[in-house]
Amino acid sequence: MDRLHNPFTPGAGSLPPELAGRSLVIEDGRVLAGRTLMGRYEKSLLLIGLRGVGKTVLLKHLAESARQNGVLPIQVEVRNAKSDMEELTLRLREALSELDYAEKAKAQIHHAFSVLRNFVKSFSINIGDFGIAIEATAGVATSGKMELDLSEVLIAVAKAAKSANRAIGLYIDELQNLELEAMRGIIVAIHQSAQNALPLYLVGSGLPSIRGLVGKSKTYAERMFNYADIGALSEPDVDAAITIPLNENGLDIEREAIHVIYEQTCGYPYFLQEYGYQLWLSAQEKLITKADVDAIVDCVKRRLDLNFFDVRFDRVSNQERRFLRAMADGEGAESVPVVDVAARLNRTLSSISPIRSSLIRKGMLYSPSHGRVAYTVPLFGDYIKRVVEEGD
Repeated sequence: MDRLHNPFTPGAGSLPPELAGRSLVIEDGRVLAGRTLMGRYEKSLLLIGLRGVGKTVLLKHLAESARQNGVLPIQVEVRNAKSDMEELTLRLREALSELDYAEKAKAQIHHAFSVLRNFVKSFSINIGDFGIAIEATAGVATSGKMELDLSEVLIAVAKAAKSANRAIGLYIDELQNLELEAMRGIIVAIHQSAQNALPLYLVGSGLPSIRGLVGKSKTYAERMFNYADIGALSEPDVDAAITIPLNENGLDIEREAIHVIYEQTCGYPYFLQEYGYQLWLSAQEKLITKADVDAIVDCVKRRLDLNFFDVRFDRVSNQERRFLRAMADGEGAESVPVVDVAARLNRTLSSISPIRSSLIRKGMLYSPSHGRVAYTVPLFGDYIKRVVEEGD
């Protein structure tokens, strides 16, 4: 089949042709946006999972769905503190500019612009020509403390949205990278919004470590969220993710072939898209068979190594590679005791602690519980065994 019309999309954050297995979390996101817009409280939502499971896709889908229903979604991907605040501030300004300037809303919208201007000046944030004519509001978002000032900005924007019969949804990707003070500011704003019936909520996505970030931000924070574990798809959902796009384009696939794909991918969405993409390119008949899938397994593994695994592995040092390889020598458990890694490396716990910390900062590992580590990338242990010899 020709590449031009290939329905499958093996790319980071790319919407798949069939968003299978995510109906429950999509409904949760719809209810959250809808109830907030109606002035009714609903817990905010956190999408938690490894890399390659489709969290970013879901976040974008939920944001677009909310927009179509009247919410103003603020979409930000967290990278570093300076650029994050610049992007967030720019998106908030854009949202305020979209609000309907009905007579009853003018004062609140003008106030929100003024508070945002204070925030920009206080933290030397560069978002271009903000508007010289906007006067400062004395004493609001001027403390220079991120937690306090950011919360005041978000509250002011939420009040403006309420006056215009709209709602503000914060859709923040890679939430585990957010600085703790910024997280605290967002938590405080959401908490106060709930107490004062203001239309503000958060949908965040990130690695499992965001549970710890939320827990450290405020003592009450964990009770403010619904947590959605975004993981691998079941075999019936894998069937839907592959079969529906093929059927819509005049092809079909044997159940045995689907089973092979499920076994090879363990149901992880990014890997499924790569299999679908390669099957489309190699298909010679209208019915794809198990033999067709078997024929592309090596090709798909090479492509996943090149486009998914290698780009992450290239960021680590030789010491870090040995640490990751030692983890792969376990018995297939989702997480590994750090003490076992130290024993395999013939090192002390204290001597490998900096390596562990560096790998966590780089987003290669997370700590699911005290004294244990796990890969943030699915099937990474199998990859490590393919590319790094034991003891290298």
